[in-house]
Amino acid sequence: MKRLYVVRHGIAVDHADSAGPDASRPLTGKGRKRFERAARAFAKHEGKLDLILTSPLVRAVQTAEILAAAVAHREVAVLEELDPSFGVASLFEALAGRAGKARSVALVGHEPQLSSVLTALAHLPAAQAAQLDFKKGAIVRLDMTRWPASKTEASAEARWWLKPGGARAKGLPLK
Repeated sequence: MKRLYVVRHGIAVDHADSAGPDASRPLTGKGRKRFERAARAFAKHEGKLDLILTSPLVRAVQTAEILAAAVAHREVAVLEELDPSFGVASLFEALAGRAGKARSVALVGHEPQLSSVLTALAHLPAAQAAQLDFKKGAIVRLDMTRWPASKTEASAEARWWLKPGGARAKGLPLK
């Protein structure tokens, strides 16, 4: 059994309040604190990760580092395909190549890409996909038999999700 944790980055500085490019926007103090709570709750329930892959954008890297600290994982790796400009197909291909024999992988990224990942893996119909409410700082656990190399191979069961403050709920984050 493989476990995939889909992690949306924490609350970041608003684009209008940032002097630099979008890729450089950091987490806010509130975003850090809220995600630290979620990461501690994650560590309490799950404990360990084999691999943490993050988008190259600063807010995602900071979120991944907080998660890594909570689970005492030494390394965070950037996966370019987690940049929000990439599609799900290229992300799945990169994940399959990078995850190898890992049994538990966290992907830290952005919307709307992550909701597209959840939709593809859980085979959600359009009406249910429209109900996804994946908040900043939330974590979704999916179980699968293998890492998908393409959208046609994508299949997973949504087990639970952690709200940004750390409370756990069954299934997917739906409105």
